[in-house]
Amino acid sequence: MNWNNEVVVGRALYSACISMIVLICGACAPKINNHGNFPNFDSVNNVKVGKSNRTEVNKTLGPPSAAATFDKETWYYVGTQASQKAFLSPTLLDRQILIIHFDKKGIVQKIERLSKDNGRAVRIVTRKTPTSGKELTILEQLIGNIGRFGNQGSGADGAR
Repeated sequence: MNWNNEVVVGRALYSACISMIVLICGACAPKINNHGNFPNFDSVNNVKVGKSNRTEVNKTLGPPSAAATFDKETWYYVGTQASQKAFLSPTLLDRQILIIHFDKKGIVQKIERLSKDNGRAVRIVTRKTPTSGKELTILEQLIGNIGRFGNQGSGADGAR
């Protein structure tokens, strides 16, 4: 092998190493995930307390992420932005919550903004809710249904 061939092989090896480093570093770049609804400030400023109604808010901001469970007089617009590197757990970058309160006539009464700084961690309860009845295996369920589906006593008229 002459000196020129060694230089070409060296350059190819150098290029391959640089390419591998770039690929490895690129694989570690965080992935940014946006979930929910991030209404822009101009749109929110078009919603006027005491003047705007549900229909106008829906046209301006879109449908809410959620509505209050019991009174339906409160709409929530929730947007979350998280960063995740490879297989690691995601890191919360930003969370914005826009809360719009309506009166019984559907007119905006109050607008609130919350961020990730206003939030708090919620501990998930892991216990199971007990249910009544007997737990059957798949085999018991299949065998238990044999003979239950026939013409005897079934039908619209109920009796023969």
